[in-house]
Amino acid sequence: MDMSLHSARDGFNVTQAGFDGSSKFAHSTWPSYYGSCAYRSDAIPEQSNQTQELNRTGLDRSASLRLPWGNTREVMPPAFISRDPPKKLRRLEKKEDLAAKYGLHVENNHECFRYAPLAFQARFFDMMSVAGKIWAYIVSPGYLITLILMSPLFTSISRNYSEYIQSLGLFEFIMLGGGWILILIADLAFRLFPKWLLRNGRGPEWEFNRRTGMIKVWQYPKKFPFLPRKPPVVVEKPFYEFDAWCCARVDRFGSVFDLVLSHRYSKLDVTVGDLLGAHGSPTMCYAYWDFIQNYMDITRPLPELPMLEQYRHLDPTTAKHDQATGRPARYWRDMGDKTFKQKVDDMFTDVSIIDTTRRPDLMAEKLSYAS
Repeated sequence: MDMSLHSARDGFNVTQAGFDGSSKFAHSTWPSYYGSCAYRSDAIPEQSNQTQELNRTGLDRSASLRLPWGNTREVMPPAFISRDPPKKLRRLEKKEDLAAKYGLHVENNHECFRYAPLAFQARFFDMMSVAGKIWAYIVSPGYLITLILMSPLFTSISRNYSEYIQSLGLFEFIMLGGGWILILIADLAFRLFPKWLLRNGRGPEWEFNRRTGMIKVWQYPKKFPFLPRKPPVVVEKPFYEFDAWCCARVDRFGSVFDLVLSHRYSKLDVTVGDLLGAHGSPTMCYAYWDFIQNYMDITRPLPELPMLEQYRHLDPTTAKHDQATGRPARYWRDMGDKTFKQKVDDMFTDVSIIDTTRRPDLMAEKLSYAS
């Protein structure tokens, strides 16, 4: 999900004028490819006034901020970019599609983003890998520094290095190498038992669809022991009938923020923040909201997200935009590591100065809110 902000120094000219000009592409392809409810930022239908806020009580609203529609920037949470570096993209090109091979419900392409958690065992080993990386890259280096500061070089203890090293035991070994052990176990599990690990959980949770302009939510009845689960209720509403809320809560680590899309006219919340996770900064929610709007907006090309690059030619608006601007088809996949790191750093900067809270709300021109 890249950015006209950095296009000049990256050597490919995707300017704001280019984005505006792409709206004519959507006009020509919309009747045959995009659905009648597909979201167009330049033609939002008139909306009914909201008579009641069904998804937020007074207390909830005091800890939540309704985010404005429109005037988006080419931003997104930097983790969306950093998780798919060029080396990984090139490696995945040579491998078969595991989601298709194992019939996974998850979908992230030019048509839709569908959130469908894997079964418990996959999530368990995935969390093990994440914990291992935190341990290996943060805890272990800190502990190593502590050991160095406690060594004879920095203390007055009369013993040599050989005696000091021999005094280190199992605990020190675990603190220094435990993270790498967890990473290795998780990696081996996914390599040796992919069929057992890569299984669907109970099913999809939500989906926002660029092609149809709809948001779909799967609502699962409560599961009772020893009884089969009843089929879910699937609710589908137009994207432009939802409002984004940045919701704050406090846990033992301090304030954290989630992004939630709430249907304006019914009791329906979509916890799209599941894809991002709770974050310590509200600006990540602001950037995520911009990304969702840009992704759903058929007057604009797909956001510059590395994982979406292989699908850009399949979306009519994006394909014509890329042809007109001369965007390289392998812009992300052939990018150097240094340039990629700079792109991620630039995105952190852009998100840190985002102007969401100062923007006018374009949707407020279409309706009156209940709160």
